Amino acid sequence: MSKRRKILLLFLGTLLLLGIVLFLALWLRDSDSEETDQKERKVLSAQTEDAYRAVPSDAVLILDFEQLEHLSPLLKDTSVFSYGLIDSTSALAGFQDVLFGMGEGNCHSLFSLHYSAVNEVSLLQIADLYATEDIAEMQQYLETHASSSRNYNSHKIYSLPSGLKVAQNNDLVLASSSAICVESSLRHLDAGNSILDNQEFYSVLKGTGGEECLYINHKQIGKLFSGSVTYSFLKYSDFVMRLATWSALDINPRQRNFISFEGTLTDHSDFINFAAVLGGQKAYASTAQDILPASTMFAVCLDIHSLKSFVKDYEKYLDANKKYSSYMANLDRIPLPDAPAPMEWLASEGFTEAVSAFCLIGGKYEWVTLLYRNSTSLFGKITGIKGKGETMAPEEFIYKGYVAGLLGEVFSHNPETHFCKISDWTIIGSANAVGEFFKGKANAVNLDKYLSHTPVSSFFSEKGVAKALVNIKEGSDTLLTVLNKYYRGRIASSLRKKNFEYATVNIFPSGGQTKANLSFYAARLGTPPQMFDAEDEEVVFIDSTFKTFWGPFPLVDPDRGDTTWFEQSKKYLSISYMDKNKKGIWGIPMKDTIKNYAGLIKLDDGKSYITFILGDKLYRMNRRGAHYTGYPKQLDVEVALGPELIREDGEDRMFIITGENIITKRNVNGERVEGWTDIHAPEFTREMPEVAILFGKRYYILRTVSKLRIYTPGGEELTAKNVKRPISRESTVTEDKDGFVKVMGLDGKEFLFNLKTGRIKKL
Repeated sequence: MSKRRKILLLFLGTLLLLGIVLFLALWLRDSDSEETDQKERKVLSAQTEDAYRAVPSDAVLILDFEQLEHLSPLLKDTSVFSYGLIDSTSALAGFQDVLFGMGEGNCHSLFSLHYSAVNEVSLLQIADLYATEDIAEMQQYLETHASSSRNYNSHKIYSLPSGLKVAQNNDLVLASSSAICVESSLRHLDAGNSILDNQEFYSVLKGTGGEECLYINHKQIGKLFSGSVTYSFLKYSDFVMRLATWSALDINPRQRNFISFEGTLTDHSDFINFAAVLGGQKAYASTAQDILPASTMFAVCLDIHSLKSFVKDYEKYLDANKKYSSYMANLDRIPLPDAPAPMEWLASEGFTEAVSAFCLIGGKYEWVTLLYRNSTSLFGKITGIKGKGETMAPEEFIYKGYVAGLLGEVFSHNPETHFCKISDWTIIGSANAVGEFFKGKANAVNLDKYLSHTPVSSFFSEKGVAKALVNIKEGSDTLLTVLNKYYRGRIASSLRKKNFEYATVNIFPSGGQTKANLSFYAARLGTPPQMFDAEDEEVVFIDSTFKTFWGPFPLVDPDRGDTTWFEQSKKYLSISYMDKNKKGIWGIPMKDTIKNYAGLIKLDDGKSYITFILGDKLYRMNRRGAHYTGYPKQLDVEVALGPELIREDGEDRMFIITGENIITKRNVNGERVEGWTDIHAPEFTREMPEVAILFGKRYYILRTVSKLRIYTPGGEELTAKNVKRPISRESTVTEDKDGFVKVMGLDGKEFLFNLKTGRIKKL
């Protein structure tokens, strides 16, 4: 196996696990929530325990939904991180529409993952209908919609046309694409045993109070690996299995394109889990972002400010797992004649941080090891290391294997032929890599600069003991070779929707426990960041995400001019119609997110109708809340924003921005307007075109994230050939004479632009 293909599952194999978990866990809730990270823990209720009694004891992980409606916005919303990752056509995803159709959005629901067949994992859903009165309705649905049914241990299991298997047990509805999972749940309920009999899990569950969490059973992780990765990577499940016993991770939604998981890695056995090693250290901020290149695909950072303490605890971990003898035998083989032992060498150098990174350097991918010593620390003062360290030209490196021998396999892929010193950093690697670092070419743009305008920017400054970072987008070819065909397809689909995607892990001690923060960030940036910049200019990031506006939207009556109001609930997704004083008249539950616009359209029957888009469907309702015949109507595009209502040539029209950054014009029925050419703006845009009347004619002015572009009423761009003097997005457009308009360039200087010929003229 090539070294490049091994980067994601070494040392912190958790990243791969969470790539798969993300496929499941991002159903969890609306990621635009404003809930705080610190939640008040609840007392575990008897009703919650009843739901968990249906979870078979071999669960690999469990997703706890306090309210099922939290997953709804994530299935089709193009602005969320998970879009393209979740298979919205799967049988289990389709079953959620059935539950929502019955008004079960508030029901408590669990999703547990199980090894259901050879190299196959399946989800089991447990929906608790205790708080509703729809148990009989569910029974009727199954009886009338099932393609077949069969008896199992005095229970009936229904097979739906989608292939989903569903059973009821009192208040609980059990659903899975695997009959084995449903049968296992029924057996556990009949026998009175479940995952609650696992005392380690039960103590974790009581600790969270049944809060919405992602629970990971590390002892069962091997099953998840066997169902999701290719054969050559199965061996790396061993580390993840030994990382902890259970992990309980709260979901902390930050914004639409950034979501994180934070919680506790439980260590119930002294040093049998690697979490005990990390939890025994002190947390510090990293400085690796200053030295690592922007082209870093993968990096693991150990902040080992007490190397002696770290190695001592690491040896306890190895001894508990019966690996200490082979570890010591390997160390004994490494030292060179007349050279210090590995531990003595590292300690004498005073290293406080060790980094293993896989980067694109000098046109090829290279492994490098970077060791940092804090010359201003107490250690530096005691040992005489002062100032900002020394700079040393590349030399041959003689201590090959020392770092990997002490700190693990993730440091073993480096050829370690040469090293150099730059300030407080020692860089070890091939002659090419070390030379590029010394000349300043490898990190002309460093990670600090590359990530400075993204939510990932604070990652290295957060205190921790162990950190890992993966550039998922740029390293996707490696990631995809790790996964089996199904998951490879899902992630490839997701990656096509974004041009910037990162995953980070930070493990740190807190309050006597080992904590972990797992974060994922993805976006479609208007101007993708550049890893290499010969002129070393400032890298400017443009956020290409859409911020959802929930209202209230003014509804102006086209005849009387009166204004009423319309909005969607950010928390519950219900839509509401209000009078002129914003007093509610009616509300209707929905399960999709509004696309930032709503208005009134007057039709041929003389009546005005509220028009808006939820998901990718066009809605038309009267002011009493009734749907217009034939609506909602499925549109033929993926909608990002719209519809903005405009009036032209005596008819109502709608502008819509699609998920592919295309601006399309439609008639009131959502059909394409004849004679209109869709606008494919080269830069990202989050604004609708403005109507401008210039020299008595109508034009459309589009302000993208970086430029202003002018279009004809048919969608033809007039500024397309104006490459020498682009117009600033902040510019005004005012008439001058002879077909020229006055505009402002990106440099802040005004000039004239001819709407007929495209010529420019200085003022």
